[in-house]
Amino acid sequence: MSRPATDVAVTPPSEGDVMAAPALTRLTEVVDDRVAQDRSGWSGAARSALVLELLEAEEAIHAAVLGCVGEWDAMAAWAEDGAPTAASWLSHRAPVTTRAARELVRDARLVQGNQATAKALSAGEISTAHVNAASRAARHVEDLYADHEDAIVDAARITSPDEFRIVVAHWRSMAENLVGKEPAAARFERRHLHISPVLDSMTRLDGWIDAEAGTRLARVLDGLEPPDPTDGPEPPRTLSQRRADALDRLASGERAPRVETAIVIDIDTAQGRSPADLTHARCELLGGDPIDYSTAVRMACDAAVTRVITKGAHTILDLGRATPVVSAAQRKALGIRDGGCVEPGCVAPPEWCDAHHKWHWIRGGPTDLWNLELRCRRHHIKAHREQQRGPPSSN
Repeated sequence: MSRPATDVAVTPPSEGDVMAAPALTRLTEVVDDRVAQDRSGWSGAARSALVLELLEAEEAIHAAVLGCVGEWDAMAAWAEDGAPTAASWLSHRAPVTTRAARELVRDARLVQGNQATAKALSAGEISTAHVNAASRAARHVEDLYADHEDAIVDAARITSPDEFRIVVAHWRSMAENLVGKEPAAARFERRHLHISPVLDSMTRLDGWIDAEAGTRLARVLDGLEPPDPTDGPEPPRTLSQRRADALDRLASGERAPRVETAIVIDIDTAQGRSPADLTHARCELLGGDPIDYSTAVRMACDAAVTRVITKGAHTILDLGRATPVVSAAQRKALGIRDGGCVEPGCVAPPEWCDAHHKWHWIRGGPTDLWNLELRCRRHHIKAHREQQRGPPSSN
């Protein structure tokens, strides 16, 4: 990635000068003149070239803004006007929203405080979009960002901003695990579904569910109502319409098709280590979005495991057979012994439960009955939040 050089030299204003630097004024005039050109006879290719030219200029300016804001913030220049924070100073004096001001300050602080990131941005090796993705991921774990900065910047150099967001999402999950945070449990507690009758004999659905449940629900609904033929007597329904019809079928007692929720996790991440090359990190729902490490570990507690050996990111050398961690006989024995979820006061039957490893097999725990118990999903999540790190008693 390279950033085009500008032929306008910017001279910093003298001490106490509050006027715009002449070079910046000329730069603005150049852009205004470029945009003001008569484009009525332009081809599509010429218009595309102008769009890219302006975006490249915007990127160069934004990179410079991050550097300047970082220096300005580091010396607390905003406090000289009595502002309580850098973001509040910007939101009152610049044409930006409060949210945008906070994001700008966060991005600038990441650049100001991390030399490798600053050098890569200055050289045009990474973009301001990479910086934004990294600063979002590093929020509240900035010290760990500094510890892994070289690996993160290396990953940014060879990935697009969209690809990099997935890379740093994996890194964030591992970082939270290293500092002992458990965001998955907190997010799970935010789940809700509102069903609100509205006018015109309609009902509005609104809510939040976690990624695992969302993936499973989407697959069930799509299995009940597959795409319509395009040459049928009526226009084909949209995806949203088909899912609405499928939800009605479920509520009417239709049997849901069986679906599986699979996760893909690399060996380093599974064992609680951050991979040396972050672009090789995998911790995600198969065909879906990244999930946090604690959710992946909980799902692996009662799963079938398939070993996949790859060469690089895309070449599969060996695909092993799926091996259930908990056998059918063990699951039957657990149903007889536990009778359902073991959490006091919970009445979830065995078929609603996972087989939970009290000492996780990823950490060396055996898949023996004394180390297993049935737990419904809610209390399975609770158990992983409180799970001990060593082997439990077999008494």
